[in-house]
Amino acid sequence: MHTPFTGVLLLPDSPVLGSTSTVTTDDGLPVATIRRRVWSSRRRFEILDATGTALLAAGAQAGFWGNKYELMGPQSEFLLSLKFGGWTGPSGRGVVSLPDGRSLATKGNWTAREFTITDEAGSPVAELHTRGGLFALGQNLAFELRTPVLSVVQAIGLAQCIRAAVESASAAAA
Repeated sequence: MHTPFTGVLLLPDSPVLGSTSTVTTDDGLPVATIRRRVWSSRRRFEILDATGTALLAAGAQAGFWGNKYELMGPQSEFLLSLKFGGWTGPSGRGVVSLPDGRSLATKGNWTAREFTITDEAGSPVAELHTRGGLFALGQNLAFELRTPVLSVVQAIGLAQCIRAAVESASAAAA
């Protein structure tokens, strides 16, 4: 869960009822459970093991302006942060900071549900996109990690941070 990973992770959309969902690999193997704090003002979420019992990481909006999100391990260790520009929000460019000092860039469009993550040289590292029909129930976000830069926990956390930023921007626009 904490070693660099390549492959596909499927992250279900927020369930209509309830606040937990199971993350699987492309072949259906459960790897983690996401628990969203539905009534949280900071868009809090937790990543649990596949059984839903052991905490692997927790994430939330950080800072005053709402354009930064952080993912922390169970002992409050820094796993990553995601910061978007103040004017563009999640549909513009974002910067992902990793514990080893490296940074990644995000660029995407939530309406189209397409995000690209690149390394410092601009090479693609991962893509986050929808897998399922436009009006299908239970659409999954597919996070395709092409190079071993993020762990499973970091990848799930990054996808959830992007989702939380979009939900926050949508709520602010309403």
